[in-house]
Amino acid sequence: MIVYKHSGLTGLKNGYLYHSISGIWNSRPVPGDLMYYFALPVQQIGSVIGGVGFVLNNWPLFLISTGFLGVWFFIMFHTGTLVANKLLSSRINGIKKVAGIVFIVFVAIGLCEVITVVFSHSLTTDTSPDPFRQVLSEFSNGFSYNDSTALTAQAVNNLLAGRNPYENSNVVTALAKYNQSSDRLTPLRTGVFAKVFPYPTLQQLKDAWQVAIQKPSQPAPEFAGTYCYPAGDFLLPVPFFLIGITDLRLIYLILTLLAIGYVIYLLPSRKRYLFIGAAIISLELWTSIANGDTGALVFPFLLLAWVLIRKNIWFSAVCMGIAVATKQTAWFFLPFYLIAVFKTTGVKKAGYVAAIMASIFLAANLPFAMRDYGSWLTSIITPMSNNMFPVGVGLVSLVTNGIINVNSPFIFDIVEFMVLGCGIIWYLFYFKRYPQLGPVLAIFPIFFAWRSLFGYFFYTGLIVLAMVLSENKDLYESLESQSINRCYNKAQLSTDTETTAYERNKGKNNRLDAL
Repeated sequence: MIVYKHSGLTGLKNGYLYHSISGIWNSRPVPGDLMYYFALPVQQIGSVIGGVGFVLNNWPLFLISTGFLGVWFFIMFHTGTLVANKLLSSRINGIKKVAGIVFIVFVAIGLCEVITVVFSHSLTTDTSPDPFRQVLSEFSNGFSYNDSTALTAQAVNNLLAGRNPYENSNVVTALAKYNQSSDRLTPLRTGVFAKVFPYPTLQQLKDAWQVAIQKPSQPAPEFAGTYCYPAGDFLLPVPFFLIGITDLRLIYLILTLLAIGYVIYLLPSRKRYLFIGAAIISLELWTSIANGDTGALVFPFLLLAWVLIRKNIWFSAVCMGIAVATKQTAWFFLPFYLIAVFKTTGVKKAGYVAAIMASIFLAANLPFAMRDYGSWLTSIITPMSNNMFPVGVGLVSLVTNGIINVNSPFIFDIVEFMVLGCGIIWYLFYFKRYPQLGPVLAIFPIFFAWRSLFGYFFYTGLIVLAMVLSENKDLYESLESQSINRCYNKAQLSTDTETTAYERNKGKNNRLDAL
């Protein structure tokens, strides 16, 4: 209870903040339960550095951000492992204190982030340094639709109007509808950008955008201009659009809150506030939703799919099926998920799960593929086939910083799939010892990709934490039962000893009376 007194949270005893810190302090966590609270600051700092580097076109900052991402992977690979629990068990009190401090600090940072967005125009003046104004402006503008979100909204509207979303997508008209700027686009190495490397400046993007909006009906070769996701991405928002909820960010928020709420319900009671606290301070998650990042749509289904493997395999299969029918990044999780299902339930159920996922994918995508197979397939493979610029915080930062001279993604694609293959083989053999590492191994290959943006990594940590806390439920209940039994046995032994002593003394007294 000392932590509450000194943290100044005495007046919040009935709130989630108080109970979240209580969950950290009083839930009797093992070190692996709290690793997320150490990984999160590393991830957040790296993301901020990478974001500033992108805005200022400062590629060395991307290299620094890559270092932070490497440390984040190191922590995530040890989350929930027996090795981490054994090595750090003697330091658990210090770990809990640091986790509590991280929670308080990130709550404060989140409040500052909200204030910055609301008052961003008042925080800058004409005398403010140009880099400061530029970073703050881009930060404020980030809380709006990007090209992917605008194209998804356009696809939903096309579908409701009876048009094929894959045949009627146009990024220029989609983004112009929301009055968005050129920095929300994905540039391609064609047209006026053909000789630009490693990445166009913000001014070059702006100039190309001004040309594109003069003739919005004509595709702009400098930008990824067509819808490029499986059909689930625009089918899921349809029911919300029909009842009047047309802001995709609100839809993503509703689905995320529902999934997180269900996971909290499934967790053991003493671990719930530990997870609630982690969810509250996952600023990257909430920022991505506010940004309209389409990755936020697939996160709730990936979360439920992994957590429910041991609890409700059929609902888990449905969630994973929806995920792979919605976004290509979910495909990286698929082989690891199938291994987890196979190792947990056996071959027969794994086959049924695969059939369920395939059925959901086909049900969502087959009608559009049959109508125009060429348009559908071209759209689906666009992220892999487009001639994109290198960008991100992984191995590709060596290219953007000029450390290695590579102009083609070919070698990166080879390394990426080699790492994926090695991860699949490793997980197949070591699943029983490290079941929680499936989601981490799924995204690790993206670290070696030609495009490895931080948005591909941010939600994995929360999935792993939910798995660790959920998988440990039986262990905690077992330990608690053992503890109760030990107390009972100790009390019974004490009672038996007292009874024996009483009977012995009674026997002595009887003999004395006889004498």
